[in-house]
Amino acid sequence: MKKRIIGGVLVALVLAAGVYGQTKPDAAVFVRSFYKFHWARSNIFTAGNLRAYRKWFSPALNKLFDYELKREAAYLKLHPTDKPYFGDGFPFQPLDECYVNKRSYNNTYKTGAVTADGDRTLVEIVFASPKICGGAAIDTYKVALVNGKAGWLIDDWIYPDGRRLTEDLKRPEY
Repeated sequence: MKKRIIGGVLVALVLAAGVYGQTKPDAAVFVRSFYKFHWARSNIFTAGNLRAYRKWFSPALNKLFDYELKREAAYLKLHPTDKPYFGDGFPFQPLDECYVNKRSYNNTYKTGAVTADGDRTLVEIVFASPKICGGAAIDTYKVALVNGKAGWLIDDWIYPDGRRLTEDLKRPEY
């Protein structure tokens, strides 16, 4: 009986240590969680949708998105029939172009290489067409993360051509 109690206490301590160690998930797990969150909601670039994303982004990236919303509103006031800069939605993935029998299928994704430099980390995310559309690789983005007090936060995206989302958000002209 004593052995069972001691064994139970040891198992509980190991499990508690495992849960405690998971309070800051590794970078690849964080990025996969973000994309699960992202694909479960609307991709339209609006203030309401941006509020839902805030918890995932660094303060610097949130500030740039807030600035983009203000610029977009001012631009659309002058050009109400034009498509806004992020008119295709948040730029976190390649556009969905897979259609079979008049039905659209989302791209698939998986995390690739993870490189760390101090409190900054890059996680590759590899996008592919779904199997029903051939399963071919489409693009590889890099998600730049910073590790803050509460864990990982997304600070930027680096596209296949080397451009960065933050560069788009800082562009001088709308």
